Amino acid sequence: MLGTLQASSSLPITSYDNDDNNKHSTTIQNRSYHATNRNEILPFIAAGVLIGGSIYTFRTLQQIDKDWEDYYNDLEEYKAKTGIDPEEQQSSSSNSNTSANRSDNANLSSFFTGGTLAIDIGTSRLKLSHQQSLSKNKNAKPSVIVDREGHRSTSAMAWKKDGEDILIGRLAASRSFDTRGGSIVHPQDLLLGNEEQTDDNNMAAIQKTLRDVASNALDQALGSSTGSFSSSNNPLFVLDTSMTTPGSYNVRPIITYPATTSGSPEDMIRYKQALNGLTSPDSIAEYVSEPVAIVSGAEYYNLLPPTSNASRPVLVVDVGGTKTQVSMVLGDEVSYSTSLPFGGDTYIDLLVSKLASDFFGPSAENGIDSTDLSAKPKLNDPTALQRLYDESTKSVHELSNKTRSEINIPYLTMDLETRQPKHLEVGMSRKVIDNEFESWLEDKLVPHLQQSSCSTSLSQALSPPSNLSTLFSSTIMSALEQTSMTPMQLRAVLVVGGGARIPLIQSSMKESVGYLAGELDKLVIPEVEVLGELCVLGAQLVKSK
Repeated sequence: MLGTLQASSSLPITSYDNDDNNKHSTTIQNRSYHATNRNEILPFIAAGVLIGGSIYTFRTLQQIDKDWEDYYNDLEEYKAKTGIDPEEQQSSSSNSNTSANRSDNANLSSFFTGGTLAIDIGTSRLKLSHQQSLSKNKNAKPSVIVDREGHRSTSAMAWKKDGEDILIGRLAASRSFDTRGGSIVHPQDLLLGNEEQTDDNNMAAIQKTLRDVASNALDQALGSSTGSFSSSNNPLFVLDTSMTTPGSYNVRPIITYPATTSGSPEDMIRYKQALNGLTSPDSIAEYVSEPVAIVSGAEYYNLLPPTSNASRPVLVVDVGGTKTQVSMVLGDEVSYSTSLPFGGDTYIDLLVSKLASDFFGPSAENGIDSTDLSAKPKLNDPTALQRLYDESTKSVHELSNKTRSEINIPYLTMDLETRQPKHLEVGMSRKVIDNEFESWLEDKLVPHLQQSSCSTSLSQALSPPSNLSTLFSSTIMSALEQTSMTPMQLRAVLVVGGGARIPLIQSSMKESVGYLAGELDKLVIPEVEVLGELCVLGAQLVKSK
């Protein structure tokens, strides 16, 4: 208790003597007890409170600064990963009257009012499909978009020459051999090739190709936007719905890429570079492995065996233009993949070689390279070679449905002795081209695959292939060996790709699967309508990561 405590009375105490029992009275006065005065201690208390409060406030501010720093670091990391700025979304949400949470990247596609556009960059063809936004139409289905000439695919090449416009699609394909000082750019070859080949000029040609075909598809699917698509330098795909710049769409791009055994993110570096300037922000594009997209499309169209076997892997054989990819797919993972250097275009090359040899004579006199694995002839007359290629392409397409085709090329060349034009008129049987392909396979392809760098493509337990059927058997067996599986464990063998329309491909696959599995119910070859489009359609259906 603060203040002065003072005794108010004396306390009498009585004592006795031991000898006579006499009493003695003694009085003891109370002591006074003194404490510090209230006014004297208050300054010390105030100083203690002030010092303690200052220390607490300083540490609190330090923690707040650290929390803000951590928050902005996390925010920048999130923005770099998703391309979304939550602070901008919060400020714009009041204007757009939306309460959606864009932080969920798995549902990012729902924020694109124009839906999604899938682009399948094949070895020889480009295919595109569009799907409306599921937030607007829950029953929206993907559909293939035709190009400006009404075809369901576009030639996947560009022709470039310094100082001239880059040619796209069929205009570029018409210069495949007659380049006249320019050069042909094959997007997928460069995107998967070495970094030195993918220079700024080649990348510009690839970006020009993607912008041209994608803008045409968006024009058809959603209607023309203000301005010119192909000439606009504005981003084609944008997330911001308030963006009104010419040639921009609130559409999410989905890019398919070939499967690689490594599965490393570096495999897609140049694919992402190819979209530079086409998207805003850069990270809104989605990338889907081709085999995964194919299986997803097959599931959607009910092409695979019942779902009771869904836990089993699917072996995908994708016969493209210049390559055949064999991949093992389980769910959204590719456990194994290998590439064989042949496809539908190989048939065309062999037919061109056959026609050139018959028409112009021995290859040694006309510059035809008989050792080239691609089987592409090299005539001294590039214009004649281009015309042979164009007509051979038509003939191979006909031979996919018929057993015989007529080839007529007037004024193919000039007879130097008689000064008269020479015309090519010949009937071509499917069996002749089949034999040419089987001979090329045995003489060139198999020895190439037997080299050490390609040894994993063929099974070590089987004899060297002698025809296409045994080649497929060896390749499939090698895939099973690499993944420690048996044919019975497969859910299905799914054959797709434009090159799979060739009858020899289908008949050889039936023989191969019958030999390995003993039953053909595992073999799935879709109808012609979706055979070459399953990848670009399935890319729309793969669950976003």
